[in-house]
Amino acid sequence: MTHDNLPDRLAISDMPTENEIAFIKAQLTAYNHQQTAGKIDFPGFECELAMRSASGDIVGGINVSSVLGVMFLEVLWVAGEYRKHGLARRLVWVAERLAEKAGCVGAGTWTFSFQGPEFYPRLGYELIGIYDGYPFGITEHVLMKALPDERRPARDDMHDGFALIEEPTQEDMKVVYDGFHQSCVASAGDEMHNPGIHVQLVLKDAHGTAVGGLLASTTIRIMALEHLWVDARYRGQGYGKALVKEAERIAQTKGCVAVQGTCFSFQSSGFFPEVGYERFGIANLYLDDFTEEYLIKRFK
Repeated sequence: MTHDNLPDRLAISDMPTENEIAFIKAQLTAYNHQQTAGKIDFPGFECELAMRSASGDIVGGINVSSVLGVMFLEVLWVAGEYRKHGLARRLVWVAERLAEKAGCVGAGTWTFSFQGPEFYPRLGYELIGIYDGYPFGITEHVLMKALPDERRPARDDMHDGFALIEEPTQEDMKVVYDGFHQSCVASAGDEMHNPGIHVQLVLKDAHGTAVGGLLASTTIRIMALEHLWVDARYRGQGYGKALVKEAERIAQTKGCVAVQGTCFSFQSSGFFPEVGYERFGIANLYLDDFTEEYLIKRFK
């Protein structure tokens, strides 16, 4: 497809190649590294932990990563029959200790209203914002806290028949990820995969070279913007807006009701308000006083 109202008549295609998708991701990564003097990945902390019952079954687990000195809880799951035993708290505390040792100065997470919005504040996490663009009253809560946390026990002395696995196998973590996914589907039903598409756009010049792109995913009728990049030569000329507008058009035709996104202070923080996005929260625990805005745009 082409957009005649854009200068130079650059083309937006919704069928990028795998190489073009990888290129878009790599260019945004390079930009983030340049703007943060390489600290975007600090401390490079990634961790998987699992919990095994006395009978040998995997009954819980956690996956975390880090960005700009903040540990993010990506997945936290405990099997239903083993909840209320303190296993989730134990997993979070161990992950936090390891993150602190690696150099993290904060911890954060996103959690749906049917997951743990009441759990995390009990561990010292503070609510930053609530994303309420989902249908059926579902909300998503953003929480963060500073590390180290002096309120947390200094060590894990629990001896209750459960064993913490600090180096779980792929098979162990498959149980965790499958359990997490099933618990989400049990709460959100078929909406969890609605519309279940990936929006992938590439901006090309007259020679067919990729000079920009947008990548997004969808769940519970929401499109989440994940990558947006335009070559420096073409910034400020409306191409970013054209990419976002086209992605929104696709999302609406597939039944999405809103779009969510995030934007660091070293990126184009003024861009999203210009295209109709509202801020519903801001994180300020990152290194070097960088902040991150959490954004929403509801379709009318």
